[in-house]
Amino acid sequence: MKRFAQTTLWYTAVGLIGPLVALILTPLYTRAIGVAGYGTVDILLSLWQGAYTVALWGIGTVIAGMYSATSDEHQRRTIIGSAGAVVIGTGLVIGAGLLVGAPLIGQAIARPETTEAMPYLVGALPFAVVYTLFLSVFKLRNDVRRVVWSMIGLVVFTASTRIAFVVWWDGGVVGMVQAAALTNMLMALLTLGLGWSLVGQRVDVTVIKTVLRTGLPLLPVSVTGWVLLYADRWLLAPQVDALALGHYALAVLVASLLAFAIEPLKNAWQPIALQPSYRNDDAFLALSYRVYLPVVMLLIGVLVLLAPALLWVIGGVAALPAATYVLALSSMPLFGGVQMLLGIRAVRDRRTTVFGWGSVVAAVLNVAVNVTFIPTYGVAAAAWGTAVAAAAATVVLGLRERDTARAIAPLHGVGTAFLWLGLLWWWGVAGPTWWGALALGANAFALVGSAVRPLRELTLRLKPELDDTGMPSEVVVQDDTTSREGRL
Repeated sequence: MKRFAQTTLWYTAVGLIGPLVALILTPLYTRAIGVAGYGTVDILLSLWQGAYTVALWGIGTVIAGMYSATSDEHQRRTIIGSAGAVVIGTGLVIGAGLLVGAPLIGQAIARPETTEAMPYLVGALPFAVVYTLFLSVFKLRNDVRRVVWSMIGLVVFTASTRIAFVVWWDGGVVGMVQAAALTNMLMALLTLGLGWSLVGQRVDVTVIKTVLRTGLPLLPVSVTGWVLLYADRWLLAPQVDALALGHYALAVLVASLLAFAIEPLKNAWQPIALQPSYRNDDAFLALSYRVYLPVVMLLIGVLVLLAPALLWVIGGVAALPAATYVLALSSMPLFGGVQMLLGIRAVRDRRTTVFGWGSVVAAVLNVAVNVTFIPTYGVAAAAWGTAVAAAAATVVLGLRERDTARAIAPLHGVGTAFLWLGLLWWWGVAGPTWWGALALGANAFALVGSAVRPLRELTLRLKPELDDTGMPSEVVVQDDTTSREGRL
């Protein structure tokens, strides 16, 4: 448990640096390229993220199942090398498609600079998937040192290249894309250097086929995940003005801080949960959920209450209306963690098809809500459509993984959670009041109390699994102990 806590602490500290740097630098970008330019960059990033997600071929989930299924270091090296060959190939293919379609894309979004920026987007893809692959492996190995160096590199490269290309050299939208492409190239070289000893000397065709076969059912998840996160931009653009689009983009930026806060918990928990000793341990899953839910609810509360201050720092008074949408958009990382708990056995058993149905239902529902309500309610419809879709995906996955859902008992604590979310919503609508502060304080105290006992029991349950190094005994790697996804 000590190792788990230390790993979580490191992941939290390093994982928060990136979004904090992004928050600090966002006003610089906005002033340098203007509101219209910032909107163009957001559209380009949404397009690139979709291509990147498909090119990645679900490698994070695929590699988690394959890597944890063997303790043979030679086989693990072969898996990494073969998986690298797959994602580089898919990156090149998807990139070529972007390059061919660049003129049509530019016409569709009425941004001619898209065509000029597309070669840089294409060039970034193979590098982005390589560094994401290595980062996934580092996390699976609980290799905190390599993860920390990778994330520090990401922050340094992102900040330095964007300041240089956008602020100093006044590169505009294209400069922003050039800086992002260079960041991905540098990150690929850094992670490749850090993890070169983990790569096998040969590529195994059988492993490649397994990666392709296992990742294929995850493509609907990838595509629908893009729809959930980014399609609303394309649906909002014809219906609202540039200022409203800016509010939505800033709300997404602030809500993403929750994802960065949760990600370290997931990264530290998943390698332990994938161990054979927890294969049929219902109590472990139930305790994990009963710690996760109240902790994340408290994090959502902190984020929602601090959102106006954060937005004022980013964009001044004009950015404050974006705070209205932060609560709804926080649902994505919240439900994402619940889905990881529900699907952990499917990941271990390589039953990746179970994730597809929920993602498809969520994407269809999200688009339907957006198309139906955006003309009337604008940005609010896009934000709450995201929340509804994330909840639907979780419900569908729970129905598919009934045994795991029964073990977790996901309705446990839901009443307190809904009351907490309702109070936060009312706080945002009605404004601060003394009775609202008292109600939030009492509910926060109840959430903390509900997490204490399961956390204590979970700590006791994990202790027998830890050897004298503090690591789960099955995860300890005897050889080569020296040893975020890609984003533009």
